[in-house]
Amino acid sequence: MTPEVTELAGVTADRARLDERELELIDRARHAGATWVQIAAALGLGSRQAAEQRRQRLAVVRRSRRHERDLGYSARIAAIRGAVSDLQRWIDTDRRWDARFGRATLVRKTAEAALDADPSPLYALATLLAVDLRQADGERLPAPVRAIAARLDDLLSTKP
Repeated sequence: MTPEVTELAGVTADRARLDERELELIDRARHAGATWVQIAAALGLGSRQAAEQRRQRLAVVRRSRRHERDLGYSARIAAIRGAVSDLQRWIDTDRRWDARFGRATLVRKTAEAALDADPSPLYALATLLAVDLRQADGERLPAPVRAIAARLDDLLSTKP
């Protein structure tokens, strides 16, 4: 392999690190109260929509990398991440989610963290999600969310 090809491989790794750092900084800025317009200006983008789209692209790339890494683990890890992803999609479309039950906001934030977690923390966070959803049972959880909770319970079960 030529030195140039070796350096190209390094660029790919550098890009992944920079993408992770950019996503982290965008999220930290948003949590600290920065507007999308401010973030767009800091990134040299022309609009708030461009900044939001950039964040979405970075999040998709991160999830894709996580999926690739998950392939090196058991199929159960990919299935758990899939269930958490289904839960997150439901939460994202439910405008009343945070008012559904006492720990709904915690469930939303835990699901967000679990989506990007490495396998061991993913398993731990999914366990917490399952417990919180189980405790909310009967407290106005939509049927699809109850089905996801049951799926998580099955995936996390240690029964053969």
